[in-house]
Amino acid sequence: MAAFVCDRCGRCCISLGRHISIERKVSSTSHYCRVAVTREVVPVTIHPEYRDLFLNPPPGSTDESWCPYLRRIEAGGFVCTIYPNRPSICRNFTCYSMIIRDSGNAEVGRVSGKDLKSSDTGLLVTWEREVATLPAMDKESWMRMVSGILEKNGYTLEAVV
Repeated sequence: MAAFVCDRCGRCCISLGRHISIERKVSSTSHYCRVAVTREVVPVTIHPEYRDLFLNPPPGSTDESWCPYLRRIEAGGFVCTIYPNRPSICRNFTCYSMIIRDSGNAEVGRVSGKDLKSSDTGLLVTWEREVATLPAMDKESWMRMVSGILEKNGYTLEAVV
């Protein structure tokens, strides 16, 4: 099993953003945030590296529908300004559940649900022809089938935890 590694895509904070709000400000960088889904109230502190970005967000770096702690950065991608002490719902979120590797063990694809994200042409063709056409089945059976299909085409599938 592979460990989930955040690539700063921002999907978690954008999709969960409507469920997280600032409940109370203890100071400009220390807050209690409310997680509507779990009803938790969590103490959070803005990471020192991102304090200026949080307090003085440049135009276009925030959106009302996002988590209030998410910021778009100039280099591309996003940062969570409370990442080290983010709520448990954020810690447990994974935007992909499987990694696909080629015969050289290089990562060539990520799977979220039953959708593939890849730029590997061979993998995309295999997925479209053999995986996307699989009938509905339970997740464990689907994983076994997909793993077999990928292996016969020179790829390996790793679940992400």
